[in-house]
Amino acid sequence: MAASACQAAPTAASVNGAVITVASLNTQLGGLTSTAAGQCLLSLNAGRALDLTGTGAGGAGTYQLSLAAAVLDNRVYNLLAAQFLIGHGAHVSAQDRAQAESTFVQILSGEISAQAQQAAAVGGTAGCQRPNGTPYTGKTLLADLPSDVRSTELANQVVEQYLLAQAAALTPAALEDYFLANPTQFVTVCVSVVQTTDQATADTAYNSLKGGAPLDKVAAAASANPAVQSRSGPVGCTSEASVLSQLQLPSVVVGQPVTPLQANGTWLVYVITSQTPVPFDQAAPTIAQILMRSTANQQKVTNAVVGFARTSSVEINPQYGSWTSSRVTPPTPPKAQYLLPFYGSTITVPANRNPGTSTSTPGSGSTAG
Repeated sequence: MAASACQAAPTAASVNGAVITVASLNTQLGGLTSTAAGQCLLSLNAGRALDLTGTGAGGAGTYQLSLAAAVLDNRVYNLLAAQFLIGHGAHVSAQDRAQAESTFVQILSGEISAQAQQAAAVGGTAGCQRPNGTPYTGKTLLADLPSDVRSTELANQVVEQYLLAQAAALTPAALEDYFLANPTQFVTVCVSVVQTTDQATADTAYNSLKGGAPLDKVAAAASANPAVQSRSGPVGCTSEASVLSQLQLPSVVVGQPVTPLQANGTWLVYVITSQTPVPFDQAAPTIAQILMRSTANQQKVTNAVVGFARTSSVEINPQYGSWTSSRVTPPTPPKAQYLLPFYGSTITVPANRNPGTSTSTPGSGSTAG
């Protein structure tokens, strides 16, 4: 027997008969806006496009229309993608789920690292920090997300990963072609640095390193400032392509220092300490992700899901907006004049309603007309 109107849970959206309830949307919004992990995930997905606190004009427990509509839009799109996948007879295995989770952790780690680098470049603070002040990693972020948010994100990743893999046509020949065409992406380069306070000292360090002096001794001689000296040493390992791009080099040679560079008031002398080719069988999973998540392939999947959306039945609760051109469009908020508090304020009544009057209405509880 169908539930009565008073018993039915309020619906935020309906997608081909599948319902997203207001309660589940509010739970997701609460998890995203009230936890450090949720705030981190929002900052990665939305950047500065949204107020990450998400608090609406009604105070705690309410959410801004733009944030609620954006989260609901994402829920609707992912539900459409899942229905599209099921409609094509796809079977998602436990291995698919494990791979999607592993890939998601890597994606989150990369996005967190990129966010931290961008913040550091402008002297700011990255938005992905744990309550104890330590930075998140992809693994710790996923673990710290509220359970319902984590489950939703992982389910979405499984669908996305499957659709991207199907669209990319990942043949062995395609993987090998990419490997051979992009050799510097599959060579791991490790880098160390000597940090100094002035160019003259940096030049001396550069010449000493070029002459074969040990890095630790050069770093010790390069600065009498312990704070600066402590930042000398191994920087880390990454792809040769990344090193060439970041240091603006045509090539790298193990053991050779890089011409001193100035950054944030100090001088840096980088040294390439190792250069290791990555075998094709180890590179293949990375190449698969690169091909899958290329702009062209992602657009291919988006176009397929949007095409499915245009033939689907989608209904949006008007309080969140409307379904327009395959997306949720937030409602237009009332004009600011209708949101101002009236207690103790002066309200000017339009002339055509009460000519020549202006009244002060402390405690009146009246509303603008």
